[in-house]
Amino acid sequence: MVKSTVRFPESVVGEIESLVEDGRFESKSEFYRFSTDYVLNQVLDDYEPETIDYHEIKAEVMPERERTLGTDEESEGPPFLESVSFVRKLALRGKFNDAEDFIDHQYAAGDRHAILLEEMLRLYRSDRRRRAAPVDRDRTEFDDRP
Repeated sequence: MVKSTVRFPESVVGEIESLVEDGRFESKSEFYRFSTDYVLNQVLDDYEPETIDYHEIKAEVMPERERTLGTDEESEGPPFLESVSFVRKLALRGKFNDAEDFIDHQYAAGDRHAILLEEMLRLYRSDRRRRAAPVDRDRTEFDDRP
């Protein structure tokens, strides 16, 4: 390992020392190594943390929060229910291209919310086409005639 000297404000060092005293980290050095690995892992796609027991430390120090079903905690786009309302309003007005543009600009291509919104839009579009199709009044729904 390479030794590097870094200066921190006293208040930061005090907080780190309290984490060590509380037993969250074995030492200040472990905190610094873990913190550096964590940031590099978040910023660089191909970085693999080198801290011993990195994943165990992360699980202990930063436990995954339980997600409440239907929440948008991890979403980077607008709140999902607001998006549903907006796409529905556009679809009811027949502005399907505007709704598609909204989805494309607000969500990544494979985002689960985008997929649901696109499926909802597809259903509104097919319903509009079905209503706009001419009705053959001589045929019934169960009629087998061509």
